[in-house]
Amino acid sequence: MEQINNIAQFSFKRILLLMQKTAYENAKFTIIGMSTIFGFFSVILFFSALKGGDVWGSMNSFYVAGFIISGIFISGMAFTNFRSKEKTMNYLMLPASTLEKFISELLTTTIVFAIGYTILFFAFNLLTYLLGSMYGLPAEMMNITDVNVLKGFMYYVIFQSIFLAGSATFKKVPLFFTSFTVFVAGIAILIFTVIITTFLKGEFENLAFGSFNINSNTFPEIDVENHPLVLIPKYMFYYLTAPLFWLVTYFKIKEKEA
Repeated sequence: MEQINNIAQFSFKRILLLMQKTAYENAKFTIIGMSTIFGFFSVILFFSALKGGDVWGSMNSFYVAGFIISGIFISGMAFTNFRSKEKTMNYLMLPASTLEKFISELLTTTIVFAIGYTILFFAFNLLTYLLGSMYGLPAEMMNITDVNVLKGFMYYVIFQSIFLAGSATFKKVPLFFTSFTVFVAGIAILIFTVIITTFLKGEFENLAFGSFNINSNTFPEIDVENHPLVLIPKYMFYYLTAPLFWLVTYFKIKEKEA
């Protein structure tokens, strides 16, 4: 009874312990993933140097690409204990609440990952900058306050939430099944966009056809980009996607505990 009462009380200490457990269990996978990313970057920079390319001056792009790709892999493979029945049972029996388990994985795949990746990339970037200076290559230091980098953070949070939900939903190879689901959803969204665009175009043409003396002064053009049918899905994607899929993740954990 005392243990149940303790779990009912929210504890940051238990969250930190869960995060440590997750970091320990995924250390090997994370090291391999990060080594692959930075190894791939090194190969690109090497061949660019041989051919006199200018990618040494594109560190912001390297940072964002690596951040999103590696982050998606880590989020897509979260909840590693859910990959087998025995580990799932052991994980669910841990003396921590559903909320604490959810928050621990969320913090690990967002804030902790972002800090860790940024530190590693800065060290990598510093090395490339020193090498570039030695050999006269147009190397630059990454600017984390650049608007494209900040946009990269925003898009990562959105995709992170989707793949985190996928990792809590699919038992086997969640990264693959989540990617396939995202692909199918993307096709559906593309079809929806084409239908909406066609509808708005047809609406404009029908109105124009009904007014023989219509011109730009008497009938303003329809601003498709700012039309409610376009703006509403756009704002929903940017501001509701992450909270929605985080909620899905939480209830998927709770569902397994039931």
